[in-house]
Amino acid sequence: MAPPVAPAAGATKADVRDQSALEQRLGQSTSVIMPLLELGAMGYVTWVFVYQICIQYLVDPSADLRADFNVQPRRATGIALIVVYALLLLLLLVPWSRLLQVIWTKPDLVPLGDTSLEKSEVITSWMGEYDAYICDYQGMPLWCDKCHNWKPDRTHHCKELGRCVRKMDHYCPWAGGIIAETTHKFFMQFVFFTALYTTYVWITTAILLAERISKTGSRPSTWIGVVAVGVMFCIFTFTMSCMTGWNLCINWTSVEGIQRGGVSNIAMLISSTSKQPSLPSTPSDKEQNNDDWPVLTTVQRGPGRVYVVMQTKPNEHPWYTTLMTGWKDVMGNNVFEWLTPIKHSPYKRKTHRGEFEWGELVYDMARQYEARNPGVKLALLS
Repeated sequence: MAPPVAPAAGATKADVRDQSALEQRLGQSTSVIMPLLELGAMGYVTWVFVYQICIQYLVDPSADLRADFNVQPRRATGIALIVVYALLLLLLLVPWSRLLQVIWTKPDLVPLGDTSLEKSEVITSWMGEYDAYICDYQGMPLWCDKCHNWKPDRTHHCKELGRCVRKMDHYCPWAGGIIAETTHKFFMQFVFFTALYTTYVWITTAILLAERISKTGSRPSTWIGVVAVGVMFCIFTFTMSCMTGWNLCINWTSVEGIQRGGVSNIAMLISSTSKQPSLPSTPSDKEQNNDDWPVLTTVQRGPGRVYVVMQTKPNEHPWYTTLMTGWKDVMGNNVFEWLTPIKHSPYKRKTHRGEFEWGELVYDMARQYEARNPGVKLALLS
């Protein structure tokens, strides 16, 4: 995803709004144009592969090909290639249709806030649902100035939509829109099956093209076009499949990957204490331990709800669990769910611990705090 363009020097707020609106229109327009171009490419490939190659060359070659070059009918081969082609095309179109259907319903957009309210007046009652959440240095959830609302964990602002999006991965015009919490699984299926489809098309076409050149010396431009289109999209979708699959396993989104190297502040609810928790004093150089996670502050958010704010170290990811757990969190619990675009990702089942399942890192941070503050219990470890 391209970095945001900085406004020109001396630009007014109206200019910035106009620039933002233009970016949104361009981004959303490309998410309509690109899929139409892809459908056109599929139609072209289908015409050449099924009609020109499988039917006109394999199933029923012309009289000239038979007489001049001894090209005999191979009906079984032609029909088998058509059947496999149709199956792979279906496997591609079904998850893509599901992906578009979910994108168009926009389930991952965070509601816009009331601009008539001050930041301090915007309700944050949803924080009380969780034992821990990502926060700023004062223990408040992260704030979006553009949407004028608090951002749930792993939410990012999408400039193409002009809205905050839950667990945003990236905006993909090739897939038809935003890839986020409820669409990540279907996107992975789409690029994977597209890679299979394009690999089959270009390899099969290339083999038959080489055969035709050796037998007849002719090089049909439409066949060469199919090989070129197939190779181009195969490289693109295979690369996307590998990148997306690996990110799912390590539980990173593309946005989080770009921000890798930063730190996260985590507010953890104190469930019980025999004393008033306070910010520990800064340890001396002799006492400093590089393995310690810093404690920033303790804050009270409502009656009886006290939070301690701790900070991760650079490059630490609060949601990393294991490779298989990361994969299952998005794709499902078994092979059937991995291959079928029916259910949304399992991580939609929220718990009281947080918006998403915390990694062992966060539990280690909580255990360190309890060990250093006897008598204090954190809800996360209850």
